[in-house]
Amino acid sequence: MSQPGEINFPRPFRGLGLGEHRFLTLLPVALDSPAVRLIETNAFPVSFLMKRARIWLLAKEGFCWIDETVPCIVLTQHYYQNGNDLDLYLDLLHELTHIRQIFEGRDVWEEKIPYHRRPTEIEGYAVAVAEGRRLGMDELAIIKHLSNPWMTTDQVAELLKSVNNFLAESGRL
Repeated sequence: MSQPGEINFPRPFRGLGLGEHRFLTLLPVALDSPAVRLIETNAFPVSFLMKRARIWLLAKEGFCWIDETVPCIVLTQHYYQNGNDLDLYLDLLHELTHIRQIFEGRDVWEEKIPYHRRPTEIEGYAVAVAEGRRLGMDELAIIKHLSNPWMTTDQVAELLKSVNNFLAESGRL
C-alpha cells in the first residue's frame, strides 16, 4: 500500500500571516480532493461551503477548533507552522464538516455529551478517517490521528468504533 506522502492530497499553503483567511487560501486545491464531496450535502454543496469558510490564524499553541459565532475555523499559529501536512489537511476537513453542521443549525459544542460521543465529532472524524484510509493510512496511523490530549486511550478506541459504525451505516461516506 502506498504511504500517505506518496499520494497527492491538498497540502496547506504555509506563507500566511496572522488574521482571517479564506479556506481556499490556506488549502488552495481543496476542491480537487474527493474528500470534500464527503462533507457536502444537497442543501450545502461544497461550492457554498468553500465560499463562506474562513480560517482565523491566531498566535497560540494548540490545534484547531470552530468558533460557531462567526462561524469560522480557528487555527493556531503553532499548529499551522509545525503540524505535518497530512494531519493539518485532515483536521481542516474535520472542521469544515463542523462549518456545514453549523449552517444546518446543529450544535457542535453539545457540552452535555462527552466529546468522543458527540454526533458532530463522530461525523467530522469520519470524514478525516475515510480520507486518511483513502490516502493509505493504516489503523495505527488513524489511531494516532484521532488521539489528542483531552481523550484517554479508551475514549479514542470508542471514538474509532463509533466512526467505523458511522461509515458503515452512512450512505454519504
